[in-house]
Amino acid sequence: MSKMFKALVPVMVLMALVVVSVAPAGASATAAQPIVVEIFVGVGTGSNPEQLDAQVALADEWNASRDDIQIEFTFHDNTTARDELLTRVAAGDAPAIVGPAGVRSVMELSDLWLDISDYIEADMDELGLDDFDQSSFGLYELGDETIAIPLGVYPSFVFVNETLFEEAGVDLPPTAHGEWTWDDLREKAIALTQDENGYFADEADFDPEAIEVYGYMPFWTNFRASTVVFSPPDAGVALNEDGTATATFNQEAIRQSVNFYHNGIFVDHFIPTADAEGAIGEGVTNPFTSGRIGMGISHTWLFWGVRDAMTAGNFTDDWNVYPTPTAPNGVTTARVHADTFAILKDYDNPDAAWEVLKWLTSQDIALELCQVYGCLPARLSARADWEAFWLEAFPQLDLNVVYEALEYLDAPNHEGYMPNFAQAWDALELYWGSLRSDPDFDVEGELDAVNAEVQALFDEAMTE
Repeated sequence: MSKMFKALVPVMVLMALVVVSVAPAGASATAAQPIVVEIFVGVGTGSNPEQLDAQVALADEWNASRDDIQIEFTFHDNTTARDELLTRVAAGDAPAIVGPAGVRSVMELSDLWLDISDYIEADMDELGLDDFDQSSFGLYELGDETIAIPLGVYPSFVFVNETLFEEAGVDLPPTAHGEWTWDDLREKAIALTQDENGYFADEADFDPEAIEVYGYMPFWTNFRASTVVFSPPDAGVALNEDGTATATFNQEAIRQSVNFYHNGIFVDHFIPTADAEGAIGEGVTNPFTSGRIGMGISHTWLFWGVRDAMTAGNFTDDWNVYPTPTAPNGVTTARVHADTFAILKDYDNPDAAWEVLKWLTSQDIALELCQVYGCLPARLSARADWEAFWLEAFPQLDLNVVYEALEYLDAPNHEGYMPNFAQAWDALELYWGSLRSDPDFDVEGELDAVNAEVQALFDEAMTE
């Protein structure tokens, strides 16, 4: 060994020690930086002030248990959240997960989501797919893609103010699906409707210009939700094998439904006009708790407003839920809403997002989130606690009606896929607003016109 080499050895050893001591520390610091998974809240429920703390607490729970992945709920105003999300995606700043999101929000933004079919297949045992209400999975399928795991569902039924039935001397509806029709509902609704002088709609002195109690009201609804309960087989959108879509909103079942509503408003007077709906809802948690509505179809998310009104002493506890009537074609459809979380396909760390998505839909966390959002857990194992919660609030609640409704859910869903979704939805809503406001509205002629308009929108989307 040369003298020069011997002289360099201590220096080389010292340099090696420096490298060994410094390089791993730098690498360790880099590895310690957690992946932050943002959950963008606002396109559906979840951003109401009373819902925020519970979601933040869940994030804290996750973050305390994991060093590699941290989550953050970010909250956005529901009226602007969709546009904010689209702006961020266009700018290359996609959040990891969006939710809770209903079927409409997911389908309206259908090109944003990651297909999670492979993740589900790989983690099938961990997910425990047998624990899910199987009907809920179909809500989030686009062709051969699965874009979400169901979190919770909101079955629907007829909310009935039993006090008003007793005061009017009207028999309550049956308690099993398939035992009454929309004609039966109409008959009861007319008998319940009362003017400010105490006359009912089936009495000669009834004043339709001064109605105090309405027999029926479709609570906070829209064209597709209101017409699907008359059981059109394709919910107004026929998806063809060649990938095109045919608008069928002028089919017989939907014609029957729109005539039912228009006549109910302007001929039989048991349904409020659009303007009257607004007046009924002023100053109350929801129109049902106004005490001015005998019956109305809605979902489990209405429970929260009813509970708040009862707690404040502003609403009767003599109410319950009853089955949705059978349509003229002999089919019963109890429409369903649902909530889920979906991963953005443009997010750059889908594996981390998938870990969070699995946690969000796990048994305990799904139950906690469903208590925040008001949904019935899609996981069967979480439903006992959900039942206990609501039976404590409403001891009279008929859970048989709640669960039986899921056997009659709308498939395809009334918020399901349409080409050019937003524009088609808006066209249908213009029709729906006019039907509920104009006594001289050409119900069937305008239905044909809006169906043609929507078909043009479908065709436009297919050629883009």
